[in-house]
Amino acid sequence: MTADRLIGEARHLSSGSSEQGPRRRRDGAETRERVLSAALDEFTAKGYAGARVEAMAARAGVNVRALYQHFGSKEALYEAVFGDSFRKKHNAVLDAIEAVVDDEGQADELLGAFHQSLAGSLAFVRLVTWDALSVSMDRPGTDVMASAVRADMYVREIELIRQAQRAGHIPPTLDADLLLVALMALAIFPSALRPLTQVITGQSPESAAFRKRYDAFLAELGRSILAKRTDAGRVETPDAERDLHRTLRTAARALSSAGLVTAYGHCSIRRDESTFLVTPVVPLGHITRQPGILVPVEGELPDDVPGEVRMHQAIYRRRADVGGIARVLPTAVRALSVLGLTARPLDGTGSYFAPGPPLWSDPGLVRTAEAADGVADTLGDAPAIVLRGNGAVIVGNSLPRAVVLAQFLETASEIDLAVRSTGSEAIEFSAAEIAARAVWAGKIEERMWSHLTRDDPEAGGPSGQ
Repeated sequence: MTADRLIGEARHLSSGSSEQGPRRRRDGAETRERVLSAALDEFTAKGYAGARVEAMAARAGVNVRALYQHFGSKEALYEAVFGDSFRKKHNAVLDAIEAVVDDEGQADELLGAFHQSLAGSLAFVRLVTWDALSVSMDRPGTDVMASAVRADMYVREIELIRQAQRAGHIPPTLDADLLLVALMALAIFPSALRPLTQVITGQSPESAAFRKRYDAFLAELGRSILAKRTDAGRVETPDAERDLHRTLRTAARALSSAGLVTAYGHCSIRRDESTFLVTPVVPLGHITRQPGILVPVEGELPDDVPGEVRMHQAIYRRRADVGGIARVLPTAVRALSVLGLTARPLDGTGSYFAPGPPLWSDPGLVRTAEAADGVADTLGDAPAIVLRGNGAVIVGNSLPRAVVLAQFLETASEIDLAVRSTGSEAIEFSAAEIAARAVWAGKIEERMWSHLTRDDPEAGGPSGQ
C-alpha cells in the first residue's frame, strides 16, 4: 500500500470519527423528542396510572432501555412532559394577577385570562381530569396537580390575589383560596366535561363559536363579581381607581421631597364612605409603583399597616368632609410643639390654621383606638392637629389639599420660631385679615401642588377637588 493511499484512508477514518459525535447528539435529541411526544399521547389518553412505558416506547419507535436512558423513570418522564407546561401556565396566571396588583389590568378580566391560560390545551385539561379520577396519584412525583412544587405555585397565586384585595382591586370579602379554586374551575370545566357542556349548550367546547360565547360570558361574569363598585352599587371606572392610587403615590413623594416626613410618616386618600387607601409601610420617598393598601373606615386594621392609621379611621368616621390625610413630622412644627406651642397666624400660611392648630399633649405614638379617638375629637373641625414632639396630622377635602396645608403649617411654624427667637412681640392677623387671607381663590392649592410635584413622574392635577 502506497504512502498516499495510507494517508487518504487515515483521513477518511478521522473524518468519519469527527462527524460521529454530532450525529449521535442529533439522533439523541430526535429520540428524546419522539419519546416526549409519544408519552404525551399515552398520558393524556390513559392517565398516569394507565399509561405504559412499553406503549410509549413502541409509539416512539425505540426500545424500553433507550427510553430509560433518556428518562430514569416513569415519574421523571411524566414530569418532563407536563412540568414545563405547568410552569408556563403558572407564569401566565401570575402575569394576569400581577397586572391587577400593579394596577395595569382589571380584576374582572381574570376569568378570561385563566380560561385562556388553562384551557388552551386539551391535553392539559385531560391530564387534570385523569388526576381527579386516578387512585394512584398519591405517590411523590406523580400528582401533577398537588405536588409540593406546584403547591408552592398555588401559594404564590393566592398571595398575589390577597395583595390585589389589600390594594382594593379585588373585593376583600371574597375568600382568596376559594377564588383561585373558582377561577380554575370556570377555566377548565367546559373542556373537562365536554359531553355535558355539549348537551347543555349544543356546542363543542373546542369550537370557535363556543369559545367566543364563553369568553363573552366570562367577561360579563367578571364584571358582575369582581369589578369594584360605588356605595350606590355602580361599577367604578378603572381610570377612577387608578387615579386614586396615582394621587396617593404622588402625594407621598411630594411630602418626602419637601422634607415633611422622614423615614416615618404616611398619608391616605378616601376611596368611598367605608374605605380608604393608605401608603405601604416604606419611607414615602421610596414609593414608586406600589399600590395603596385598602383599609376599612370601621373595623380592624390590615396586618401590614402601622397602628397610627387608626387616627385616619377615627377622622374619616367623624369628618365626611375629609378626603385625604397626611401624617407628617416636619422640624419646625415639632420644635414649637416641645414648647407646648403651635403656629400663630402671623402670615398668609398661618391664617389657614387660625387661631392655631390644637395640640395633643401626649408625646406617645397614637396606636390604640382610644388614643386615635382622642386625637380625632381634639382635632374637631380644624384642618390640623399638632402632636407634641411627634409631628402633626393634616386633613383636607382632598389629599393634595392636605399636602399643601402640611407645607403651609411648616412654613407658618418656621416663621413663628424665627419671630420668637428675636424676642420681639409679633403682630398676629386680625379676624378680618385671616378671613381675607385663608382662601383658595387664585389657584392657591393648584399652584402649590404643582410646585411640590414638579419633578414627579406621575404628577397631574389635584384629585378630588
